[in-house]
This record gives sequence, structure tokens and C-alpha cells, in this order.
Amino acid sequence: MSIKWLETRQKVITYSRKLQAERLVYSCAGNISIRIPGEPGLLACTPTSTQYDLLQPEDVAIVDLDGNLIDGRLKPTSEVQMHTMYCKNRPEIGGIVHTHGKAVMTFATLNWTLPPILTGLCEAAGGPVYTSPYSQPETDQMYTYTEPYLRERGATFLQHHGLLAIGADIEHAFHTASVVEGACEVYLSARQFGEVPELPKEQVDWIASYFRAQFPGAPEPLPAPDPIPAPEFAPSA
Repeated sequence: MSIKWLETRQKVITYSRKLQAERLVYSCAGNISIRIPGEPGLLACTPTSTQYDLLQPEDVAIVDLDGNLIDGRLKPTSEVQMHTMYCKNRPEIGGIVHTHGKAVMTFATLNWTLPPILTGLCEAAGGPVYTSPYSQPETDQMYTYTEPYLRERGATFLQHHGLLAIGADIEHAFHTASVVEGACEVYLSARQFGEVPELPKEQVDWIASYFRAQFPGAPEPLPAPDPIPAPEFAPSA
């Protein structure tokens, strides 16, 4: 028996397992969704309360932008409303990743901002990553409270919850989630030794323009700023 939307469903399974492999989620926490190519009104998303290593293609839920189950033998993630509202209101979004990694949950619990400390973070997330106000799970608050924080960024910490990352496709969204987790770990380690330096603003703006360029219809990246003058040679201790 053929399975509809098999390629997209298999991609959901692949990236769900990558979430576990990179310790971005534990057990069956977190969720992802992918807009189905050629059918922008449909999403493939992880089912609720299911171990990712046991997922089969027919388990992956296909929903419309109102959250109605179109196909699949399991119910979609309990946070499906967040996914559908983003894809309904932001047609440029093709992939969404919600993670529960230890480092991002530390920031989310403390209501911290992750400053622009790494070039890779600025390119993946568009600059500093902010914590959005606490939103009640499984409600439209997970969209309305977070969307302002994702207009110019690829990720936001969900206060007392985790991380939400978006992208033009699932590859970009997953990459952003992974980079933010790693940058949080670097920040937490570096902070033990004192103040953590940030990139200069003109460098952040330039690098972040490559993040925005991933989306259809976005302007070209900004021209490179003048190089930062080399400091005098001074070996570090």
C-alpha cells in the first residue's frame, strides 16, 4: 500500500531522530513540522506522545492549517496549533522545530537573552535570541506571545519551556535550533570566567542579513562592512 506524502513524512522522522541524537530533546518531548512541498496548506508534523525511534511514516500526522487531521494513524502533537498558526500567517516559513535541550531551557528558565557572541549564531538566528513571555502550552498563546520575537529572528526561548526555531525549510530550522543550543553552552561556560564579549553591531547586522536572505522574496545580504583593524600583537596569557 502506498503512503501519501511519503518523502516529507520520512523527513519528519529523520529530523525527529536528529533532535534526539544531538540531545536537543529527551524522550518524546519537543516537536517539528514541515510544510508539504507543492501543497502549502498542509503540514507534516510529529505525533503526540510517541518515541521518535519508533516512528513509522504512517504515524506522521498530516494536518491542514486549521489543525484538522487529514491523514495519519496518530494524533498530531498537542502543540499543533502553534505550528499551524505560524504557517498560516507566515507563508515564508517551511519548517518549525521546538526543542527542550538543557542549555536552552536554562536560558528559558532564567528569562535570559543570548547575546551575539558567535558569528554562527548571528547567521543562524539573525542576532541575539530573546526569551518570549510565558505562554500556556497547547493554546494560541504559543503563537501570539512568541511571534513578535520571531519577526527578525530565527529562534526565541519559550519562558519556562524550551526553544522555538523557524526556517524557510526544516534544514534551516533544525540548524538554527542546533546552533542556539551550542551557543548557549558556550555562553554558560564562558560566563564562569567573567564578562562575555559580544560581536560589534556592524558585524552582527551584516552577518544576520544572511539569515534573512534564506526566505523567499527577502533582500540580498548587506555588503560587507570595512574590516576591523588588526590590533597590535599581544599574546594571550
